[in-house]
Amino acid sequence: MKPVAGSTFHPLERADDLHDGYLKAFAAGDCDLVLTQQGGVPSILEGICPHAGHPLAGARIIGAGLRCDMHGYVFDVHNGACTYFTEGPCRALRVYRHELRGEMIGVLL
Repeated sequence: MKPVAGSTFHPLERADDLHDGYLKAFAAGDCDLVLTQQGGVPSILEGICPHAGHPLAGARIIGAGLRCDMHGYVFDVHNGACTYFTEGPCRALRVYRHELRGEMIGVLL
């Protein structure tokens, strides 16, 4: 996939620092993001829970899920789908394409 014209690479973390269970929040461009890795696969997801607008900076990784610390909603770390909810279903988290440049993993925005 070719980068979108005018998009900017935002480095987030050294790729060597990633490991299964890794989770860290970042701000890049105008986006709140979370970078995670599970099953050896990194993912960059929207960093705000779509259920109630709570930041996912305090979320936890549980298996292949990202659990929001406000209401316990769980989202698949690979495709963003809401896999568990407590107050009714909500949309999936947006998933952003990650890119490796040199030693850094980042996102194009």
